[in-house]
Amino acid sequence: MSHILEEYSKNLEVKPSKVFINKHFYPIIPDNYIVIYNEQDIDVKCYNYYALVIDLIKGQLEKNNIEVVVIGSNENITDRCDYSYPSLSFRKNAYIISKSKALISVDNALTQYASSQGIPVVTLYGNIYPSATTPYWGNKKNKIDIEPKWNKKPSMSLSDPDNPIDKIAAEKVAESCLKMLSLNNNHLKNKITPKVNFKTKVINKNKSTCIDVVPTDYKNLELFEDKTLNIRLDLGKADAKAFDDYCSNHKCSIVLKNSFIQLDTIKKNAENIESICVIATEKPENVPKQYFSALKSMGIEFHFLVQNKEILDDIRFDYFDQLVEYEDKNDKKPDFISLNSYFFSFKLVVESDKVYKSTYHWKNNIDNSDKVVDNVDYWEEIDYFYIYEQDRNSQKIHHQENN
Repeated sequence: MSHILEEYSKNLEVKPSKVFINKHFYPIIPDNYIVIYNEQDIDVKCYNYYALVIDLIKGQLEKNNIEVVVIGSNENITDRCDYSYPSLSFRKNAYIISKSKALISVDNALTQYASSQGIPVVTLYGNIYPSATTPYWGNKKNKIDIEPKWNKKPSMSLSDPDNPIDKIAAEKVAESCLKMLSLNNNHLKNKITPKVNFKTKVINKNKSTCIDVVPTDYKNLELFEDKTLNIRLDLGKADAKAFDDYCSNHKCSIVLKNSFIQLDTIKKNAENIESICVIATEKPENVPKQYFSALKSMGIEFHFLVQNKEILDDIRFDYFDQLVEYEDKNDKKPDFISLNSYFFSFKLVVESDKVYKSTYHWKNNIDNSDKVVDNVDYWEEIDYFYIYEQDRNSQKIHHQENN
């Protein structure tokens, strides 16, 4: 695919020779830094693993007194950066980039500008081939373009439910950044090695952190702030008062198994209950239509999650007005994953003030392990796990999930 600037050149009969930008000075604290552009406005260009990228390169950056600056959107800024300057104008961003050692960004006007200034650029692509928007100016050795493995072709759209940009492994971005720094900075205090002790095996499909709460004892934890809690009545443990406290103090979704909550109980906290899910392993007794109508009038969504395929058609027929989904669980370890692997979890299971990384860890009271385990409960939740390999005899990468 031809570069977009070349296509403009043909149509407008002009040559893209030089870039002229009237940069606006912006006072920033660090003198020695790289820049990460945080895109949050275009869904298909939102990369969710910059925090992990920073963790992978932080050790080598610190040895050379190089800091990390984040610009771009003020939403979902990682706390791993040293400085953030969000929501600035293009000209102020251009000034910050012009003083940097390298830029990591999705493809945009700033990557084009950086290339015109001789700034090393690592560009991530989520909806278009690199050949169309690769940084146009500067030395080709001064840039690295990273695209995911496309299922077929790039969507060329502003959104893509497959979220291809997140299929780019964090270590590939990290190693590309280190390579750019090692090739373009001859006066570094310490030599930079463009290799990290980390290999991605599985990238989590579910990007938002899921919080399951087992309501045996109410605790208002900091991690609940601005979150919707999944109140897990299906896990066999529940205290009526704790359940009521969670529903009255937090936005929540309620999960049950082969049972239903009385409407009087629901009405008390209806403004906080967003949805009710009934897991069905057996065909439920006839539930009156008035029950579902009452939920709808309270603004509460309802759906069945069927785990027994033999009853799926019957439930869909009996409750054709309701959402009925079939859960085809994965319960086996994929062959390509070693039991020597580790994982980050985007699912938290909370009981009282204890926080676990999965349902398996909750059931077994394991609250401090990040080792992969070969267990049905564990593999059923693989869509929430970022699984990786690492030689911990040499160096462990310290990464805190969900930031």
